Amino acid sequence: MTAKLERPDVRAHVLRAALQAVDEVGPDRLRVRDIAERAGMSSGHVMYYFGKRDRILVSTLLLSEDELAERLVTELAAAGGPAEAVARLVELYLPGGPGDVRWRLWAQVIARPPQDEETLARIAGFTEAWARELAAIVVRGMGEGVFRPVDDPAGLAIRMCRIMDSLAGDVLLGLPGRGPEWARDQAMRAVHRELLP
Repeated sequence: MTAKLERPDVRAHVLRAALQAVDEVGPDRLRVRDIAERAGMSSGHVMYYFGKRDRILVSTLLLSEDELAERLVTELAAAGGPAEAVARLVELYLPGGPGDVRWRLWAQVIARPPQDEETLARIAGFTEAWARELAAIVVRGMGEGVFRPVDDPAGLAIRMCRIMDSLAGDVLLGLPGRGPEWARDQAMRAVHRELLP
């Protein structure tokens, strides 16, 4: 006999099913039924926890970002130095291809943004966290003499993240010659122009 899941566990279970469904059918064609089937629940039960499809997509994005933030901390801690840390951050930030689930969720949420302040604040927190991590790497690299001095590491980090957002858009669109390796190369070129002595 399977133990009954508590409410937070049920929500997490549904979000894992939603990630799987987004990966398999895409966020634009995603139906509540697709999530319910993968969660082993009824559509009504799924809706009980989330209310509407858009809320599921936003919650799934937040889960994905939480998990990626944990991975980023681990990857940066394992980096051999500031230059390697920047490369790892860029690798994790950019999409792995046009079908990248996390970025496809971002596209859906940007197209239909949530209206509640709490969710918007959480989303802003994720975008700011990437810039903070990059700024910290830049400061460390300047201190170690690996990067040249810059007046505003935080401003530089925000600009670099916005550049990567633009590169990610080209990857997501599947533009010819603009795949993940191209995006990483362009991002690293931009970083090197700003930071290398």
